[in-house]
Amino acid sequence: MQLIVELKNLDILNNTDVDEIGGYIVNISELSAYNDEEYNLDELPNIISLIHQKGKKVYINARKIFHEDDLITLDNTIKKLVEYGVDYYLYGDVAFYEVSRKYGICDKLIYQVNTYMTNKYDIDIMLKDNNGVVISTEISYQEIEEIVKNVNGNLYLTAFGYYPIFHSRRKLITNYKLYRNEELDLNKQFDVVEELRESHYPIEENKNGTVIYTDGLYYLSNEIYTLNNINPNIKYLVYSKFVDNDKYLKLIAVYSDLLKNKEVSFNEFDNLTKGLLYERSKLLKEEGGNKWEK
Repeated sequence: MQLIVELKNLDILNNTDVDEIGGYIVNISELSAYNDEEYNLDELPNIISLIHQKGKKVYINARKIFHEDDLITLDNTIKKLVEYGVDYYLYGDVAFYEVSRKYGICDKLIYQVNTYMTNKYDIDIMLKDNNGVVISTEISYQEIEEIVKNVNGNLYLTAFGYYPIFHSRRKLITNYKLYRNEELDLNKQFDVVEELRESHYPIEENKNGTVIYTDGLYYLSNEIYTLNNINPNIKYLVYSKFVDNDKYLKLIAVYSDLLKNKEVSFNEFDNLTKGLLYERSKLLKEEGGNKWEK
């Protein structure tokens, strides 16, 4: 069992020298999505060298949705990353798989689409062509446990972070600003609220379009103790989106202790949610959107 933590900045690398970390997720502008800070491609050789010197693995966030006019850049970028010695790639777009196959790196691919990998049959199929699979965050704990019991292969779970629930290539905040004739600073943090629900969902607009995230920070805690008893080889992804640097460092320390089977507390962290781990996923909107269907 290992933590794979997002490299929010180099300060994270310098202050997380713990055995429980197996690798760092690195974001780059050409390939990455659902992240904050990014690195330029020419910065990567040094970053990769620093990570490898620690004896850790490099995971590239390659979760962008690629369009026709992205394909040349995609090909050129993967070619460079192969030369740089990247260990693994987290991806979800089939275009990324096809170009990776061209360069013979399918054994380094980790398939990650939040809504797809919901059962052992789907996961088994994807493991035939990939090194590993990230189990969906949109299923119950019981379903996760059944997958972990019945799948032989490299499995990953999101242990902490906001994750996307909507993605459009359209610039929706800009369109809203134009429609309402309002001045909006796109560098500020915005939330959206549904008409019949009270939850606030972070929304951002960037070069890839518009993304809406979960209304809280999804997290695993005591579940990890049980899952590790079933399969001690699971790797746990820890993301830093919308989390400040100091709290992120404390969070990594908490998960490090958790993987050592120590008792930990998440009381210092706000806006946490277990998502659908223990609740039904269908809401009755006609009843205000806050009651679970029986």
